[in-house]
Amino acid sequence: MDRYEVSSDMEQSGEIDVIEASSNHGDETVLRQELHAYRLELRKTQRRLDEAHSLIASISQNATEGILVTNARCVIQSVNPALERATGYSASEMIGSTPVLFRSKQHDKDFYSEMWQALEEHGQWRGEVLNRHKNGEIYPEYLAVSAVKDAQHRVTHYVGIYSDFHTKGYILERMHYLANYDGLTGLPNRRLFLDRLKVSLSHARRDRHMLAVMFVDLDRFKQVNDTHGHKVGDRLLLAVSERLRNCLREVDTFARLGGDEFTALLPALKHPDDALNVARKFLDCCTEPMTIEGHELRFTVSIGIGIYPSDGEDAESLLHHADIAMYRIKEAGRNGYVRYSDEMTVCRIPDVNATEDWLPTGK
Repeated sequence: MDRYEVSSDMEQSGEIDVIEASSNHGDETVLRQELHAYRLELRKTQRRLDEAHSLIASISQNATEGILVTNARCVIQSVNPALERATGYSASEMIGSTPVLFRSKQHDKDFYSEMWQALEEHGQWRGEVLNRHKNGEIYPEYLAVSAVKDAQHRVTHYVGIYSDFHTKGYILERMHYLANYDGLTGLPNRRLFLDRLKVSLSHARRDRHMLAVMFVDLDRFKQVNDTHGHKVGDRLLLAVSERLRNCLREVDTFARLGGDEFTALLPALKHPDDALNVARKFLDCCTEPMTIEGHELRFTVSIGIGIYPSDGEDAESLLHHADIAMYRIKEAGRNGYVRYSDEMTVCRIPDVNATEDWLPTGK
């Protein structure tokens, strides 16, 4: 079996070249072909590594987060432009120094001990830090530090990624908002409405008072989208929600469940008629037309009402009964309200131009 002895050296340019080879036996031509193929493969590997390094460098240079790389002794070896902007220090001022340069002295020894313990045990740490800008200003940041290890599991570098604390706070705040509020109208969504309903029911049981749930549905809303387009429809939903919300107290909740469906929660009522009075206010505020994108439009609503405890003692039954009542007024001709009961007496406003609700008032 042939035995090869191969040695290699790395030029300053980074190209790996085979400079010595010897063969005790075998075909010299085959050896040269194998060495040539080996050299080509090494060059391809080197090229791929160079491309990867170039990509990583490009990502670092264009990242919005500050990125810092140190050696195992925490001496800074590389920073990106985002970190220069965040700290006020230039790359030349940071490289060769340590992250102590940014230390604000706002954290005690225990803070850093916990950080290093996490890095040693888990290879990473993340949390909020107070750093000092070059101009002396102390500012909050979100820092994630990772330890980089070689094949023998020895730490060779540390990588720190600094994110603006205010940006992170805004993102978290925005996520919370989108989870609880309707994106179009800014009203509470179904999730937040149900949470508030459960809390209000708990208070109603404790204090022995009434509350009401109302389903409010815009009549023939599909026609406005079909006739004038979704842009006008969205503007109308926003305007209607603002007008109806202004009919309520501060303690009440007006929410959008989706589409053209809204709900109202009226806690701490003294009498069932209080809810009926709110329903009448809703109907009254619908008498004035709205001008949307140059179109003067009329709108009406159908309202179903459920009152605790007579119409339901839990959230599910109250919502179900209010929904049934709302469909009862729909069947009776829309533009009115019904309180859930065995009889479900309909109270509605005569709809003179029922077929033209969503048409311009001049037509």
